[in-house]
Amino acid sequence: MSELKDPLDLAETGDLSKFSKLEATLVHTEVERRPNSISQDGVSRHALTADLGVNELDFDFNLATDHYPLDHLRSLQQVFDAVQYRQHLARDGDFSSTTRVECFKADPQGGEWQTLDETNMDQLLQSYAINASSPVKPHPGRKMLVFFTPLVPTDGTTYGSRVLMTQRNAKHLFETLHVNPLFLLNMIGRPDYWAPQMHWETADDGRLLACDLFCQHPRWNLQVQGAPLSVYVRHDIVRDLTTYIISHKEFDTSITALKSILNIALNVTSTVKNPAVFLDGPFDIHAILSTLSFEASKFHVKRFQRFMWKQMNKVDDHLTGLEFSDRAKLGDLTKQLQIMSSNADSHIANADVAIITAKAIRDAHSRLTPSLPRSNPFINQRADGSISYIISSIEKQKIWFLNYKQRKDNAMSLVYNLVTQQDAINNIQIAHSMKQDSTSMNAIAALTMIFLPGTFAGTVVGAGVFGGAIKETES
Repeated sequence: MSELKDPLDLAETGDLSKFSKLEATLVHTEVERRPNSISQDGVSRHALTADLGVNELDFDFNLATDHYPLDHLRSLQQVFDAVQYRQHLARDGDFSSTTRVECFKADPQGGEWQTLDETNMDQLLQSYAINASSPVKPHPGRKMLVFFTPLVPTDGTTYGSRVLMTQRNAKHLFETLHVNPLFLLNMIGRPDYWAPQMHWETADDGRLLACDLFCQHPRWNLQVQGAPLSVYVRHDIVRDLTTYIISHKEFDTSITALKSILNIALNVTSTVKNPAVFLDGPFDIHAILSTLSFEASKFHVKRFQRFMWKQMNKVDDHLTGLEFSDRAKLGDLTKQLQIMSSNADSHIANADVAIITAKAIRDAHSRLTPSLPRSNPFINQRADGSISYIISSIEKQKIWFLNYKQRKDNAMSLVYNLVTQQDAINNIQIAHSMKQDSTSMNAIAALTMIFLPGTFAGTVVGAGVFGGAIKETES
């Protein structure tokens, strides 16, 4: 009767004896499940007491129909948006006691700047409100509003900054212009690189009512941190109104440049009476900010390149023998290469953020503009071309940064080899010195062994030990 074989013998090898020693060890070793995998109630030995009862979703879900945007709910997904909106709107510290907001307003009669306090902002928003009982479009014709909401660093706030707008004005702004409630998090300075978000609002019969998009632009200056640049746009087809809300740190260079661009256009159009330059493209300001972000990146990219080539030249000097490869200099060079690697990683991440943002703008633009009543494919192509140029340029910039990082890796490997060679040379020198010391010690030991017996005998004889013994015998 043939012996019953273990099922493992029928594995791909066909014979357990054909397993390698390592494989055989794994086959015959019983693998036990972790206790917490069995009971599902295990606690990490590194857990803190507070970790045991943490509530990751600590929100107030006690909402009613009068909470925005539940008063005109159209999607189940809007419910949690309303929960988050209410949670952050209730935090008084994230808002200022007064309102100080700049607003650029454009309509068929032209454009103008307004500096809004709490009262002025209420009046402006009220003039653009739509009465539910009589949905008549205020201010007929195309319109645009651009709100610049600065962020001031403040302790004790949710994201380290407070917006220069009162809590009441913020609530009035969102509810009057039907701003996406999730943008409130970004308006008060949410700092992480969240993905662009797009929302389409339709009527019960499927007609498109509005489209909005909000995103965050990358921060290329790695030496100075601050509140992020977050941009929201909503194009309301019913009101024929494009609304921008731009949350930014004070004295942001991109915002300063954007305001200058708007001023130049305002001065020109006031002469030729052509306000269409502000109103033809709902995504023009998004495209301009992407362009400004790319232009700002060039300064920091060039700064990185100068730093990189300085370190690369040092590596070449060590390699060609122009620089003495001592350990201290190589250690400092290793540190500089590590800094270069960290900066390259940050710029690659910035490039990815810029690409994702620009692609979202292009996607929203290409989907919305054909649905507009006065859509012109040639006018629309201007914004599409600008965004496509930014995407291609940033992708090329990323290729160069990946190349720089590879060069850094090669240089780091070379420096490591130089350090290893230097250590090997030092070890050889130490071994040679120890060998010389050992030879000298051997010579001293040999001489000691040669002269020690004679020295000992002379010492004993000189001490008269044997002489005393002879005199006693003679007597």
